[in-house]
Amino acid sequence: MRILFISEYFTPKIMGGGEINLFLIAKALVKNGEDVSVLTSYHSGLKRVEIIEGIKIYRKLKTADNPSGVKNNWIRSRLFPKSIVKETKKLNKKLKFDLIHFIGTSIIAAKELRKIKKLRRVNVPLFATIESYPALCPKGDRFYHGKRECKYVCSFSKFLSCQMNSSEIGKTKNSWYLKYNLLFLYYVYNYYKKLNEGLKYCKLIAISEYVQKILLQQGRESVVIPNMLEVNKFNVKINKKTNKSKKTRILYLGSLTKFKGPQVLLKAIKGLNNVRCNLYGDGPLKDELQRYINKNNLDAEIYQPVSYDQIPEVYANHDLVVFPSIWPEPFGRIAIEAMAAGKPVIGSDVGGIRETIEKGKGILVKVGDVKEIHNAIKELIINSEFKKVIKEKREIEEKKYDEKVVIKKLITSYKRL
Repeated sequence: MRILFISEYFTPKIMGGGEINLFLIAKALVKNGEDVSVLTSYHSGLKRVEIIEGIKIYRKLKTADNPSGVKNNWIRSRLFPKSIVKETKKLNKKLKFDLIHFIGTSIIAAKELRKIKKLRRVNVPLFATIESYPALCPKGDRFYHGKRECKYVCSFSKFLSCQMNSSEIGKTKNSWYLKYNLLFLYYVYNYYKKLNEGLKYCKLIAISEYVQKILLQQGRESVVIPNMLEVNKFNVKINKKTNKSKKTRILYLGSLTKFKGPQVLLKAIKGLNNVRCNLYGDGPLKDELQRYINKNNLDAEIYQPVSYDQIPEVYANHDLVVFPSIWPEPFGRIAIEAMAAGKPVIGSDVGGIRETIEKGKGILVKVGDVKEIHNAIKELIINSEFKKVIKEKREIEEKKYDEKVVIKKLITSYKRL
């Protein structure tokens, strides 16, 4: 099969789990004998066209350097959808794809691509992996009024009310001049509606049962294919030179935004004198978190995000992982990576995290509950046997998220159409 993936960002420009998963899937499909191309955005310093591990990469799309800030998001919404249609036409004329597979926000072009005569005439199937919420929520987080998991199908009135109490819209700080700007809010909602409309033109793949339920709420059926994980890459030995301290080393990985919960973790370690907390990430909450660390004299440090190749070593040099998300994570890659690395994980009992932290592999805590996280950390420090249990569970994770298992499900879905 000649497969075209379309994604706004792609390695080495990684914004989250979606890009990581796409790279792993594309590599696995190539190993399976498929002809795989990726159409993605161009960024300064990268090659326009290249082949990485058998994947043909075409960096032809136009977008902003990152999805944060009003200016960047305005650029994205203006340039990205049009460039998908234009460049897909060119590539398909040359390569004649058997199917097109959208990742994330690229689904916005599904309607326009379906109108293209050549694609329509040969009935090229359109697939879309739903690995985040932009097509299901104008704010992109399904975090109702910035307080709890959303249970609704959004409307413009619900969005207006909801965003008033939300600290962020996507990865952009929701400042007062945005909250009361009806033109801006209408623009955001209209973009969401275009993304949402794209759902009806595609065969949908949900990355978790949780996402599948949300799609069903929207009247859209989907098949569940979880994210892939290269389990063996996380079997890294501890670097003793960087791990001299006798303190329990706690790891946080993720964007520094309120809905990801790093502020909850810092409050939870207050009073624990035998821990060291390292946070890897960036975002609008960074300065506030640093002030909290300084004010409370916490043994904690914020580091810039590292490349995905370095992540296994980061896990190896920590004792436990905390995944304190307040919003309903669509999947929970942090949890399965932590378990693959043989590390105990504490995660919020919400969204797709419930599916990735199974019984005996970690501790689920009430969303945003500082006391529960505090007590869970103390329990894991005392309970050394728990680490042995986690290592024994790695084989289960290998089977569930293994390359062969995931690719078999994906190809089966492709062949049905």
